[in-house]
Amino acid sequence: MQRPMLRASRAVGEQMPVSRPIKSVSAAVLFAAATITGCASQPKPQTAEVALPQYDTQTATRLAAEALQAQRAGRLDDAIELYQKAINAHPELSGIWTNLGVALMAKNDFTTAAEAFKRAADLSPTDSRPLINLGVAYLDRGWADESLNWFGRALDRDPNSIDALRGSIVAAQRAGREDEKTLERIKTLQLIETDPKWNQELGFRRARLEGNLRDRGKSGVSITPPPSAPARTN
Repeated sequence: MQRPMLRASRAVGEQMPVSRPIKSVSAAVLFAAATITGCASQPKPQTAEVALPQYDTQTATRLAAEALQAQRAGRLDDAIELYQKAINAHPELSGIWTNLGVALMAKNDFTTAAEAFKRAADLSPTDSRPLINLGVAYLDRGWADESLNWFGRALDRDPNSIDALRGSIVAAQRAGREDEKTLERIKTLQLIETDPKWNQELGFRRARLEGNLRDRGKSGVSITPPPSAPARTN
Protein backbone atom coordinates (compact mmCIF):
# COMPACT_ATOMS: atom_id res chain seq x y z
CA MET A 1 0.00 0.00 0.00
CA GLN A 2 1.29 3.43 -0.91
CA ARG A 3 1.31 5.67 2.15
CA PRO A 4 0.23 9.29 2.06
CA MET A 5 2.57 12.25 2.21
CA LEU A 6 3.03 14.19 5.43
CA ARG A 7 2.85 17.78 4.26
CA ALA A 8 3.85 20.86 6.14
CA SER A 9 1.22 23.42 6.98
CA ARG A 10 0.53 26.22 4.57
CA ALA A 11 1.21 29.90 4.93
CA VAL A 12 -0.78 32.37 2.87
CA GLY A 13 0.46 32.34 -0.71
CA GLU A 14 3.18 29.73 -0.23
CA GLN A 15 3.47 25.96 0.02
CA MET A 16 6.81 24.20 0.24
CA PRO A 17 7.14 21.03 -1.86
CA VAL A 18 7.16 17.67 -0.12
CA SER A 19 9.22 14.88 -1.64
CA ARG A 20 9.13 12.09 0.93
CA PRO A 21 6.44 9.59 1.99
CA ILE A 22 4.82 9.38 5.39
CA LYS A 23 7.83 7.82 7.09
CA SER A 24 9.64 11.14 6.85
CA VAL A 25 8.80 14.82 7.02
CA SER A 26 10.67 16.96 4.54
CA ALA A 27 9.14 20.42 4.48
CA ALA A 28 8.48 23.31 6.80
CA VAL A 29 6.26 26.34 6.76
CA LEU A 30 7.53 29.14 4.53
CA PHE A 31 5.80 32.49 4.84
CA ALA A 32 5.06 34.49 1.72
CA ALA A 33 6.68 37.90 1.76
CA ALA A 34 3.29 39.58 1.67
CA THR A 35 2.38 38.04 5.03
CA ILE A 36 5.55 38.92 6.90
CA THR A 37 4.48 42.37 8.02
CA GLY A 38 1.38 40.90 9.60
CA CYS A 39 3.50 38.88 12.02
CA ALA A 40 4.97 41.82 13.89
CA SER A 41 4.42 41.79 17.62
CA GLN A 42 2.37 44.57 19.13
CA PRO A 43 4.52 47.36 20.57
CA LYS A 44 4.74 47.18 24.33
CA PRO A 45 3.75 50.18 26.43
CA GLN A 46 6.75 52.33 27.22
CA THR A 47 7.31 54.95 29.85
CA ALA A 48 8.00 58.49 28.71
CA GLU A 49 11.65 58.14 29.70
CA VAL A 50 12.31 55.13 27.43
CA ALA A 51 12.72 55.70 23.70
CA LEU A 52 10.85 53.35 21.41
CA PRO A 53 13.07 51.12 19.25
CA GLN A 54 13.63 52.42 15.74
CA TYR A 55 12.60 49.64 13.36
CA ASP A 56 12.62 49.98 9.59
CA THR A 57 9.64 47.89 8.53
CA GLN A 58 9.82 48.92 4.88
CA THR A 59 13.45 47.90 4.51
CA ALA A 60 12.89 44.66 6.40
CA THR A 61 9.95 43.72 4.18
CA ARG A 62 11.88 44.54 0.99
CA LEU A 63 14.89 42.49 2.06
CA ALA A 64 12.66 39.60 3.13
CA ALA A 65 10.98 39.60 -0.30
CA GLU A 66 14.39 39.47 -1.98
CA ALA A 67 15.42 36.68 0.35
CA LEU A 68 12.30 34.70 -0.49
CA GLN A 69 13.06 34.97 -4.19
CA ALA A 70 16.61 33.76 -3.60
CA GLN A 71 15.29 30.92 -1.45
CA ARG A 72 12.88 29.79 -4.15
CA ALA A 73 15.73 29.89 -6.66
CA GLY A 74 17.86 27.67 -4.45
CA ARG A 75 20.37 30.39 -3.56
CA LEU A 76 20.27 29.57 0.12
CA ASP A 77 23.40 31.45 1.17
CA ASP A 78 22.08 34.63 -0.43
CA ALA A 79 18.67 34.07 1.16
CA ILE A 80 20.13 33.58 4.64
CA GLU A 81 22.23 36.73 4.33
CA LEU A 82 19.23 38.76 3.19
CA TYR A 83 17.01 37.41 5.99
CA GLN A 84 19.67 38.35 8.52
CA LYS A 85 19.81 41.87 7.11
CA ALA A 86 16.01 42.06 7.26
CA ILE A 87 16.12 40.99 10.91
CA ASN A 88 18.69 43.70 11.61
CA ALA A 89 16.24 46.23 10.16
CA HIS A 90 13.29 44.86 12.16
CA PRO A 91 13.93 41.97 14.58
CA GLU A 92 10.31 41.49 15.65
CA LEU A 93 8.73 40.18 12.45
CA SER A 94 8.17 36.50 13.13
CA GLY A 95 7.67 35.52 9.49
CA ILE A 96 11.24 36.52 8.68
CA TRP A 97 12.57 34.36 11.50
CA THR A 98 10.48 31.46 10.21
CA ASN A 99 11.79 31.79 6.66
CA LEU A 100 15.33 32.06 7.97
CA GLY A 101 14.79 28.83 9.88
CA VAL A 102 13.54 27.04 6.76
CA ALA A 103 16.59 28.17 4.79
CA LEU A 104 18.91 27.07 7.59
CA MET A 105 17.21 23.67 7.71
CA ALA A 106 17.89 23.28 4.00
CA LYS A 107 21.56 23.95 4.79
CA ASN A 108 21.45 21.29 7.54
CA ASP A 109 22.15 23.92 10.19
CA PHE A 110 19.63 22.45 12.59
CA THR A 111 20.75 24.20 15.76
CA THR A 112 20.48 27.71 14.33
CA ALA A 113 17.25 26.84 12.51
CA ALA A 114 15.66 25.67 15.76
CA GLU A 115 16.67 28.93 17.44
CA ALA A 116 15.04 30.89 14.61
CA PHE A 117 11.80 28.91 14.91
CA LYS A 118 11.72 29.39 18.68
CA ARG A 119 12.20 33.13 18.21
CA ALA A 120 9.33 33.18 15.71
CA ALA A 121 7.13 31.28 18.16
CA ASP A 122 7.89 33.78 20.92
CA LEU A 123 7.04 36.72 18.66
CA SER A 124 3.72 35.16 17.56
CA PRO A 125 2.37 33.42 20.67
CA THR A 126 -0.85 32.29 18.99
CA ASP A 127 0.69 31.02 15.74
CA SER A 128 1.14 27.25 15.58
CA ARG A 129 3.34 27.24 12.48
CA PRO A 130 6.76 27.91 14.04
CA LEU A 131 6.11 25.09 16.51
CA ILE A 132 5.09 22.78 13.66
CA ASN A 133 8.39 23.62 12.00
CA LEU A 134 10.22 22.55 15.15
CA GLY A 135 8.28 19.29 15.14
CA VAL A 136 9.19 18.74 11.50
CA ALA A 137 12.86 19.46 12.15
CA TYR A 138 13.15 17.09 15.10
CA LEU A 139 11.16 14.33 13.38
CA ASP A 140 13.29 14.49 10.23
CA ARG A 141 16.34 13.94 12.40
CA GLY A 142 14.90 10.96 14.21
CA TRP A 143 14.22 12.68 17.54
CA ALA A 144 10.64 11.55 17.84
CA ASP A 145 10.16 12.34 21.54
CA GLU A 146 11.20 15.98 21.07
CA SER A 147 9.15 16.18 17.90
CA LEU A 148 6.04 14.94 19.70
CA ASN A 149 6.50 17.65 22.31
CA TRP A 150 6.61 20.43 19.72
CA PHE A 151 3.65 19.10 17.76
CA GLY A 152 1.75 18.91 21.05
CA ARG A 153 2.57 22.53 21.81
CA ALA A 154 1.41 23.49 18.32
CA LEU A 155 -1.90 21.75 19.03
CA ASP A 156 -2.23 23.75 22.24
CA ARG A 157 -2.32 26.81 20.00
CA ASP A 158 -4.48 25.30 17.27
CA PRO A 159 -6.22 22.02 18.22
CA ASN A 160 -7.51 21.56 14.67
CA SER A 161 -4.25 22.07 12.80
CA ILE A 162 -4.12 19.27 10.24
CA ASP A 163 -0.33 19.46 10.00
CA ALA A 164 0.19 19.35 13.75
CA LEU A 165 -2.25 16.45 14.12
CA ARG A 166 -0.56 14.49 11.37
CA GLY A 167 2.88 15.18 12.80
CA SER A 168 1.91 14.26 16.36
CA ILE A 169 0.37 10.97 15.24
CA VAL A 170 3.47 9.96 13.29
CA ALA A 171 5.83 11.13 16.05
CA ALA A 172 3.92 9.20 18.72
CA GLN A 173 4.16 5.99 16.70
CA ARG A 174 7.88 6.41 16.07
CA ALA A 175 8.56 7.19 19.71
CA GLY A 176 6.58 4.17 20.90
CA ARG A 177 4.27 6.52 22.80
CA GLU A 178 0.91 5.85 21.19
CA ASP A 179 -1.81 6.15 23.83
CA GLU A 180 -5.37 7.35 24.36
CA LYS A 181 -4.36 10.89 23.47
CA THR A 182 -2.97 9.66 20.15
CA LEU A 183 -6.25 7.86 19.50
CA GLU A 184 -8.21 11.05 20.18
CA ARG A 185 -5.98 12.94 17.76
CA ILE A 186 -6.57 10.30 15.10
CA LYS A 187 -10.32 10.65 15.61
CA THR A 188 -10.10 14.45 15.42
CA LEU A 189 -8.07 14.30 12.22
CA GLN A 190 -10.52 11.85 10.65
CA LEU A 191 -13.23 14.49 11.00
CA ILE A 192 -11.29 17.17 9.08
CA GLU A 193 -8.86 15.27 6.86
CA THR A 194 -9.56 15.69 3.13
CA ASP A 195 -6.71 13.65 1.64
CA PRO A 196 -8.06 10.18 0.67
CA LYS A 197 -4.68 8.52 1.26
CA TRP A 198 -4.44 10.01 4.72
CA ASN A 199 -8.01 8.98 5.51
CA GLN A 200 -7.15 5.41 4.57
CA GLU A 201 -3.97 5.52 6.64
CA LEU A 202 -5.85 6.92 9.63
CA GLY A 203 -8.35 4.07 9.44
CA PHE A 204 -5.55 1.51 9.64
CA ARG A 205 -3.81 3.37 12.47
CA ARG A 206 -7.01 3.74 14.46
CA ALA A 207 -7.91 0.05 14.18
CA ARG A 208 -4.39 -1.03 15.18
CA LEU A 209 -4.16 1.37 18.10
CA GLU A 210 -7.63 0.51 19.43
CA GLY A 211 -6.59 -3.14 19.39
CA ASN A 212 -3.33 -2.39 21.19
CA LEU A 213 -5.11 -0.33 23.85
CA ARG A 214 -7.61 -3.14 24.46
CA ASP A 215 -4.73 -5.59 24.87
CA ARG A 216 -2.97 -3.27 27.30
CA GLY A 217 -6.12 -3.00 29.37
CA LYS A 218 -6.52 -6.76 29.52
CA SER A 219 -2.91 -7.57 30.36
CA GLY A 220 -1.94 -4.47 32.31
CA VAL A 221 1.30 -4.42 30.29
CA SER A 222 2.33 -1.58 27.99
CA ILE A 223 2.64 -2.81 24.43
CA THR A 224 4.96 -1.00 22.08
CA PRO A 225 3.26 -0.72 18.69
CA PRO A 226 5.03 -2.38 15.75
CA PRO A 227 6.79 -0.11 13.26
CA SER A 228 4.93 0.90 10.14
CA ALA A 229 5.61 -1.09 7.01
CA PRO A 230 8.20 0.51 4.72
CA ALA A 231 6.55 3.11 2.53
CA ARG A 232 6.57 2.64 -1.21
CA THR A 233 6.93 5.32 -3.81
CA ASN A 234 5.73 5.41 -7.38
